[in-house]
Amino acid sequence: MEIGRQGCNDEVLGRTFDSPVPEHFNIAVDVCGRWADDRSRFAMYYEDEEGFTSAHTFWDIQRAANRLSNVLAALGTLPGDRVAILLPQCPEAAIAQIAIYQMGAVAVPLSQRLGPDALAYRLGDSGTHLAIVDQTTQARLLPLRQQLPELRHLLGVGGATGDGVRRWAEVLAHASPRYSPAATVASDPAMILYGNRTTGMPKCTLMAHGVLLGRIGGYVSSHDCFPQPRDLFWSPADWASPDGLWNGLLPTWHFGVPLLAYKGCFHAGKAFSLIEKYGVRNSFLPSTSLRSMMAAVPEPRATYDLDVRTLVSAGPVGQAVLEWASEKLGVSIHEMCG
Repeated sequence: MEIGRQGCNDEVLGRTFDSPVPEHFNIAVDVCGRWADDRSRFAMYYEDEEGFTSAHTFWDIQRAANRLSNVLAALGTLPGDRVAILLPQCPEAAIAQIAIYQMGAVAVPLSQRLGPDALAYRLGDSGTHLAIVDQTTQARLLPLRQQLPELRHLLGVGGATGDGVRRWAEVLAHASPRYSPAATVASDPAMILYGNRTTGMPKCTLMAHGVLLGRIGGYVSSHDCFPQPRDLFWSPADWASPDGLWNGLLPTWHFGVPLLAYKGCFHAGKAFSLIEKYGVRNSFLPSTSLRSMMAAVPEPRATYDLDVRTLVSAGPVGQAVLEWASEKLGVSIHEMCG
């Protein structure tokens, strides 16, 4: 679905806010399944800090998600069961989201920055029975296993191996690429998100499949009538956070638009390089990221060939950053709240 410039008026934007929520709705079907028949439609471009790159169509993502759903089902995952995702931005993290949603299970995305106590609390509080980990989070999680009797299975990505850890590549290779999504209703639970507090009891929010539809209007308007031709999205926001998921991955894929996933620490120069290399046109950038980019590269268009169309940030970014973006990038930053 693309909204042309001439058709982007109050009536069109109003429909994105006023569209009724259907009785039956599944996030996975909406953001991936319905685009997967077009095998040439790209969903993700991926790069890590070592320079490895890959590209994935919606068909690729869906086939892998189907395999993972079958693996999870074989390990006893039922609708409503909690499955934790402890991964950075990477193809496996997105595949896991799709696989969990289409089963009617509940995704529990958790930040890789959590310490042992914070991690143990969230896994125990959510009743997670299976966690998908990489080498970093596996090392943090293994000493906690005895505190988490409900956590029965670990699925390891990349270098995550060892006793009790099933290897992602091996188990998916033997699973069927065919899977029929569960007939979820819009009010069925889809995701548990925890606040970013690292001490004490964090806030926990249980979110239904239909929540996605309530986010679309704000996404369309904040990105100046998204999507437009050649749009491509990137944000450094963690895919375990509301900004990374509800202001990034999920609404972007709702429109069948590709995004960039980057696995690595944020650096201002690298951010500009990624935006140039992949032709990023739309971005959600935290205010701290914008300030560091302005300080490190005050004249970005003198160094980089950029075609940024929209920039969104959370909360006030400050007048200096607003003026810099307008003068040096040619875009107005849209500040979101709530």
